[in-house]
Amino acid sequence: MVRWTRCARIAPGKEAQAIQWAKELTDWANKKYSGHLDVFMDCFGELGTLRWFADFENLGAVETRMQQVLADPEYLQRVSQVPALFQSGAFDTVMTTL
Repeated sequence: MVRWTRCARIAPGKEAQAIQWAKELTDWANKKYSGHLDVFMDCFGELGTLRWFADFENLGAVETRMQQVLADPEYLQRVSQVPALFQSGAFDTVMTTL
């Protein structure tokens, strides 16, 4: 199994809007791509950080999904709001089970 995660820090004063956007994006992605994407918010440590998680069978499945999403005009429209809601620099991590 491979786990993909994306982390983003909410911009100051944008907490409510960013959380709402994150929930809507997650719901949309789960419906459109028949997956199970989850979004969490840090309670300790990096406060104001949202983290998305999705599990895949292998690295090829991660690559396939990324290609689908990045070619999706609706996804690109939805993420066009990101600069106003988040501080610069979201980052992805891909992990594998041992």
